[in-house]
Amino acid sequence: MKLSFHLFLFSLCSVAWCAEPLVNSVMPRGGKRDSVETVVLKGNRLQNPEGIFFYTKGIAATDLEFKSTREIKATFKISKDAHLGQHEFRLRTRNGMSRLWTFWVGPFPNHKEEEPNSSFEEAQPVPNEITVNGTVTNEDVDYFEINATKGQRISVEIEAIRLSGAMFDPYVAILDEKRFELASSDDSELLLQDSTTSVLAPEDGIYRIEVRESSYRGGSNFY
Repeated sequence: MKLSFHLFLFSLCSVAWCAEPLVNSVMPRGGKRDSVETVVLKGNRLQNPEGIFFYTKGIAATDLEFKSTREIKATFKISKDAHLGQHEFRLRTRNGMSRLWTFWVGPFPNHKEEEPNSSFEEAQPVPNEITVNGTVTNEDVDYFEINATKGQRISVEIEAIRLSGAMFDPYVAILDEKRFELASSDDSELLLQDSTTSVLAPEDGIYRIEVRESSYRGGSNFY
């Protein structure tokens, strides 16, 4: 009798675990304060979505659109008072709650990485004061091109391992038109594995931002 009880309890736990939604991708990984972002959640067992619950104030999820058991589209309304940085949330479906996921709020509008940008000569032009959403694949090096005037400060910060995805240890560098490295960062005292660096432009011209994994690793989930 005791053995039957334990087996029945194990069966109940297994059924519950198999029914809860599994989220394994959220894109984009963040958005601008005081904006509306279309966000795609991918995973498994995503049928019958009922809401997205945020643990912090400043973001409201609306218009959940069921695409398939592996994909849901939602609208994230980010208030002008939302704090900058990480916000935690869970997806709720009729069958349960997903594990904790994060969404990041920044001061700049989103811009999508566009390939090919894996060589110095093919750097992707981007405006200043921008957040680029990109992915570093295996042995990938991505370049972004900006314009700066003499004395203007160029600052770069990478949110990678903080996105709670892959064990992504990023590297970033600021290069001039002659490919001379003006500044670089692997780890940082403030952000640990995530990189941040800054430099004053020595002259008017084009500068390139180099982004890669420090040991040239990568993958489809290295955001």
